[in-house]
Amino acid sequence: MAILLTALIGATTILLTVFLQPRAVVVAGELLGNNQAGGYQGPQHCAECHPAEFNSWAGTTHAQASFDPIFQSYLQSVEQQGECFACHTTGYNAQTGQFVTAGVTCESCHGPYRADHPGQSMEIATADELCGTCHRSTVAEWRTSNHGKAGIACVACHEVHSQKIHMQSQSGALCVGCHVSEAQDSLHQTHQSANVGCISCHVARPAFDADAAVSGMAETGHSFNAEPGVCVECHADQP
Repeated sequence: MAILLTALIGATTILLTVFLQPRAVVVAGELLGNNQAGGYQGPQHCAECHPAEFNSWAGTTHAQASFDPIFQSYLQSVEQQGECFACHTTGYNAQTGQFVTAGVTCESCHGPYRADHPGQSMEIATADELCGTCHRSTVAEWRTSNHGKAGIACVACHEVHSQKIHMQSQSGALCVGCHVSEAQDSLHQTHQSANVGCISCHVARPAFDADAAVSGMAETGHSFNAEPGVCVECHADQP
């Protein structure tokens, strides 16, 4: 099953890469055999040694970044597509307008494959600058929050390959590890008994706004404030 999934994603990525390339800069030859590849090997190469990480990533928003219908629709309406490709593809070259592979793949975060890996590490910095390259509004909100001021980085809450948050696998224990007193007060205990988790109130997002999302300035709830409007969603009939 894993082999089939790897092959399917590989084929789809290649097709989308060729299809999405700006027509003026399409080059002949193998996907990674052109002069723009710059050492990139593609996610299937990583999967040979890291199948668990590959399978965890394969169904994520990152993996589908070039396939997303909203992205595809918007892409057809803009003349300058480079800014879109910078975040929705891997190995985008602003000088040529070309990218290496469709989607946000392993090498988007880890960098192009290094010939002496695994001798040379492919680890990445866990600071906010990397995520903030594309997730601008999220990081801007985070920097103003107590989490940001305390230096609690993105990876402290987010699983890097699956894009899930650790709380989804650890229940409320992730927050309680630091917010001991808050978790024990009556307000939070009442919500917990009703299976209303921390993120339901503290990472609540407004209704999806395509224009805001495209601009990179959509609200994502990463200030971690429980806004009054969130309460109304459940307590609309209470004074």
